[in-house]
Amino acid sequence: MPARFTRQARVHAAVIHAAVIHAGVMRAHQLPIMISFSRRALLVTAVATRSLGAQRVPIDTASRRDSMVAVDSTTSTQPPISAGDHAPHIDKRLAAGLVLGSLALMPLDRQAESWLQRPSLQGSSAMHSTAGAFNWLGGTGVLAGSVGALAIGRLTGNERLSAIGLHTTEAIVASGAIVAATKGIMGRQRPFLEKGDPGDFFVGRGFGNGGLTSFPSGHTAAAFSAATVLSIEAHRAWPKAAPIITPFLYGGATAVGLARMYGSHHWASDVAFGATVGTLTGIQVMRYNDAHPENKLSRWLAHTSIAPNGSRGVSVGLSFPLR
Repeated sequence: MPARFTRQARVHAAVIHAAVIHAGVMRAHQLPIMISFSRRALLVTAVATRSLGAQRVPIDTASRRDSMVAVDSTTSTQPPISAGDHAPHIDKRLAAGLVLGSLALMPLDRQAESWLQRPSLQGSSAMHSTAGAFNWLGGTGVLAGSVGALAIGRLTGNERLSAIGLHTTEAIVASGAIVAATKGIMGRQRPFLEKGDPGDFFVGRGFGNGGLTSFPSGHTAAAFSAATVLSIEAHRAWPKAAPIITPFLYGGATAVGLARMYGSHHWASDVAFGATVGTLTGIQVMRYNDAHPENKLSRWLAHTSIAPNGSRGVSVGLSFPLR
C-alpha cells in the first residue's frame, strides 16, 4: 500500500472519528461555546496532520518546468500534472475500513446528542450564531465559493484558480449525488423529530421526505469534499504553506458537522459517514482529473469566457467543441 495514501487516510480517519467521539463523551463541566468546538477540532486535525505527514504530495519541480516549456501556446497555460503530483490512490480495503468505522459510531449517537442538547449549550446565543455560520458554510458557502473561484479564474485568466474552482465544484456535486441517493435509501429519521431515538430507519422512504434524510450529512460531505480538494491543491501549489492550510480546512469541515449535530439535524454517525463520503469523493475527483485532463467538462470549460458587460455585470459566453 502506498505510504502516501496511508498517511492521508489515517489523517482523515483520525479527524473524523476523534472529533465526533470527542463531542459525544466530553463531560458537562467543559466550556459550552461553539468556538471551543472549532478549536478542539482544529487541534485534533493539526496533531493528526503533523504526526502523520499531512498527506504530503511530492512535487516534481523539474518535470513541471520541462512540461511548462513543452506546452503548446494554443493550449491551456496550466502545466500538466507530473507523476509525483497525483492525488493519493484509494485502497478499497482502507476505504471500506473508513466506512465501517463511521458506522461503528452509531452506539455513540445518543450520548453525543445528549451532550450537545444540554440547556447550557442550547441557551447560548454565541453557540447559535456560530452554529448558524458553519451551517451556512457547509451549505451555500462552499458551493458559492467554488463556483465563485471558477468564475473569477475565468474572468481574470487565472488558470490555476479556475481549475481549483472546477475541481472543488465537481467534488461537491459528486458527493451530493452520493449523499442524496443514500439519504433516500436509508430513510433515517432526523433527531429533531424524535430526540434520543437514533435507531429509526425507514428504508426507501427518504426520497422526498426531509424528515427521513438524516443519514448521511450532506453539509458535512460538501465541507469535507471541498477541504480534501483544496488540501491536495494546496500541497501542489504551496507545499510549504500546506501543512498550515490543511488543519484549518479540515478543522472548519469538522465544525460544520458539529454545528449540524448542535441543531439536531443529524446524529454523530450521520456526520462521520458524511465526512467519509466527502473525503473519498474529493480524492477520487482529483485522481480522475489527473488521469483525464481533457475530459468533456474540462474541455467545455476551456471554451467558456466571462467578461464585464459594461452595466455592472458580466457576460458569459459558451462555445462547445464538436469533437
